[in-house]
Amino acid sequence: MRITGAVLCGGASSRMGRDKATLDLRGRPMVQWVVDAMKEAGAATVVALGDRPDLQLPVLVDREPGSGPLGAIIGAIEQYGTLLVCPCDVPMVSSQLLREIISSAGAAKEPVVLAHSGHLEPLIGLYKEESLELLKIGYSKGARGPKMALNIQDYHTVHVAPDCVQNVNTPEDFESLFSKFEL
Repeated sequence: MRITGAVLCGGASSRMGRDKATLDLRGRPMVQWVVDAMKEAGAATVVALGDRPDLQLPVLVDREPGSGPLGAIIGAIEQYGTLLVCPCDVPMVSSQLLREIISSAGAAKEPVVLAHSGHLEPLIGLYKEESLELLKIGYSKGARGPKMALNIQDYHTVHVAPDCVQNVNTPEDFESLFSKFEL
């Protein structure tokens, strides 16, 4: 199965007050931690979803402004096929978790495999090419996030510790990362 890594980079970073993707974390932009984990997990190519030519990645711009992460994922599946998806603000995501998601996808009958950290992580997972139609149906009904387009029979889950999928949304979240990276 050929897999493209898709890093979600289209948010406004309003709670952070500045761009999250380029925040320096131990000498690398936060997005680079996600890109490296995807490549180590086996993604053949990694692209940025959102209008981000500054990230030195191939970019897929949203076709429709306001289409949310669901619109970005749909466009990327149409362009690249099967996607390994993760937001740019989850620098603790590991290649081990992403490899486990990829491995589970090979055996799962469901078209989507998502991380589950005590709650569903619909933006961290693998979307097989065959998930495209059900995502489009959800989008046509007004969903702008994949969670609203998916039913329980559409996805398989891989359990993960919450720290491994922690989003960095605020300056306080970012500061708390430094203690975790010093371990």
